[in-house]
Amino acid sequence: MKYKIQALSTFIVVFTLFIGITNSSLFAQQTEPIGGPYTSDSATVLLLHFDQNFNNDNAAQYEIAEPNIFGNISFLQMQGAGDLNYQVRFDNDSPQDKSHIQIPDTTALDLQGSWTMEMWVNIFTFGTTQDDWRRQPRLYFKPGDPDGSQYYYSNYFFNIFGTNRDFSTGYYSEEAGTWIEIRSPNNLLEIGEWFHLTFIRDTSKQVIVQMLHQNANNPGRLPNENDDPLELIHFESYGYGAAGNTGPPNVSSQPLFIATSPQNDTAFANLDGFMDEVRISNTVRNFAVPPIIKGVTSLDNQQSGQTYEIEATIETLGSAGIAAADLHYQVGDGSWQTTAMAEGSDNMYSATIPSQEVGASVNYYIKAETEGGLTATSPATAESDSTYYNFAVWTDSIEVFAMDFDEGSGIPNDNSQFGEEITFHSAAESPSYAAGDEGGDDMAFEFNASDSTWLEASSAVHQLSNFALDFKFYAQDSVPASGTRLIAKGAASTLYWSNYQVYLDPNGAMRPAVYMPDNTTDCGSFTGGCLLMDGQNERIQAETWYYMQLGVKGPEVSPNDSLGTLFTRVISVEGDSVVAQRVHPIDAGAYNNSSSLKIGGTGGSQPFFNGLLDDITLRNYVPNGWADSTYTLDVAGPAELPNQVTLGENYPNPFNPTTQIDFRLPQSADVQLTVFDVLGRKVATLIDGKRAAGEHTVTFDATGLSSGVYLYRLQTADVTKTQKMMLIK
Repeated sequence: MKYKIQALSTFIVVFTLFIGITNSSLFAQQTEPIGGPYTSDSATVLLLHFDQNFNNDNAAQYEIAEPNIFGNISFLQMQGAGDLNYQVRFDNDSPQDKSHIQIPDTTALDLQGSWTMEMWVNIFTFGTTQDDWRRQPRLYFKPGDPDGSQYYYSNYFFNIFGTNRDFSTGYYSEEAGTWIEIRSPNNLLEIGEWFHLTFIRDTSKQVIVQMLHQNANNPGRLPNENDDPLELIHFESYGYGAAGNTGPPNVSSQPLFIATSPQNDTAFANLDGFMDEVRISNTVRNFAVPPIIKGVTSLDNQQSGQTYEIEATIETLGSAGIAAADLHYQVGDGSWQTTAMAEGSDNMYSATIPSQEVGASVNYYIKAETEGGLTATSPATAESDSTYYNFAVWTDSIEVFAMDFDEGSGIPNDNSQFGEEITFHSAAESPSYAAGDEGGDDMAFEFNASDSTWLEASSAVHQLSNFALDFKFYAQDSVPASGTRLIAKGAASTLYWSNYQVYLDPNGAMRPAVYMPDNTTDCGSFTGGCLLMDGQNERIQAETWYYMQLGVKGPEVSPNDSLGTLFTRVISVEGDSVVAQRVHPIDAGAYNNSSSLKIGGTGGSQPFFNGLLDDITLRNYVPNGWADSTYTLDVAGPAELPNQVTLGENYPNPFNPTTQIDFRLPQSADVQLTVFDVLGRKVATLIDGKRAAGEHTVTFDATGLSSGVYLYRLQTADVTKTQKMMLIK
């Protein structure tokens, strides 16, 4: 009996241990270790250990020739390297060195499917100025342009940007017409620290992944398997399929460059530092990867009186499942609220933010956790640097940003009803103003390039899928340098993913641009090419006032058309003539992002604008005639202001379920526009806040109301006007 009890006890202990191991570390047992040293297998295309040689472990299987070695390259055994043995040193401490490796091209290196790319890298020195040979070290770089004239159309790349001290991984897709890439947050790069970089492309899930690991105990040395675990310091994924960028990477017959790019002779792409364990695999390695969160609902600004549904696809690359997914949201400066997301079909999760009042600003992000305990957020840096999705609650047909610069001194104001705070960036002690184009009391803001002067504002109301932006500008002394941005609302990591921007090409050619990832018409996703104004008589001149328009009228706000319109034009104020105009059909709206609105420069680097800007207006609608190819100059002139408050008849009337209400104001005023039933009960508040002088149109949605007669009332401090309308269902 004693033996049986002991045997049973042993079984229970073993079974309990097995269950504990199964629950806590099954995922870990099923994943491959990251960091090496690796051994080659059938999926290993390239594996360089740099153990006092340049041998490729799996060269024979894929018929890859031996690397060609250039410049001053040596081997060192770093302290604490352990089983990683020796490391390679690329000596590029002068622009003449050009130390790098080229691996001759084979079809095995021309990757268009799934892959995993890895390396250890330690930066010895790097550059931050435009003329420095180490400004943008290329770690891996496989050109994708067949004739080499546009080498940056890459098959794949691993880059470092010294200016921002960040890491970039990606590729160029000709079909998508853009780079599919991830750039890490700024300031991750540190001199003398080892980083393990991983770049994954999974074609089955249409996602790319970037992971950065370091020695958890000492980033200055490589991990030792005896006592140094790896720490994940950054993870980010990007679902390229959700953005419509599904085209394969470009390929070419050019070699794979390591520690530089084909442009190394122009001296800005050379790595001065160390590498180890360079591996390229033509499969998705079974690493421990945090949750992949993609296709997150990025809401445009919303109306009040409704809830706001947020959806996302949440999945994993490995075999572990999703243990939890939560939506976190914040209204204004209030506390954060958390609600669990419900799982639907096809890895789709959803949750709802409650209705908010007009004027509210809402931040939100998603956080998910795998069964293995790894977590991720979207946006990727939501919890580390307060980067969120956000939207404002507003009404239709209003100015969301307006600056006339007529203050004449001090920091200028946003004169819209939102009154956003403006930040003045400059080496100068105080802002400077000058006379505007109209003379008299009209003032303009002066941007001094030598002082790196620029303005910045941040608000959810500035992120727009449909909009009209217009402003005046005057270049002092000379035509602005190529790359000068007059206005830019680009993504934080990648400026050309712009909600909207206006910048200059060489010789005064204007290049307005809007990023439209879902647009499939001729302009493609990045519209800078089709909006370029570079004709012989289209380029701007110095010491001349111009009036600029840029806007998007998407198909969702063009009810009579299957397509929307993208438009831009430059008008000579002094000559009273259209200098250049571009009007294109589109089938999707603009990409909105939560980055700040920048005026006169981007703050990150040169060049800054040298000249005057005036009368900047950003609207959440497109004024009549602006989106037409038959645009005439009198459309651009300011509408004559009414001499009294008017409230028009709604149209259509009767209606079901929506109708439009027009009203006009002789001057800016606090306005209430409300709807009542015949018993005097308020059923909707359409406007409650300040509105600019001029004509306004508001849409009333009566979904949920019964048929019958309703009253709508416009009320200012001095005037009250009421009209009737009839809802018939």
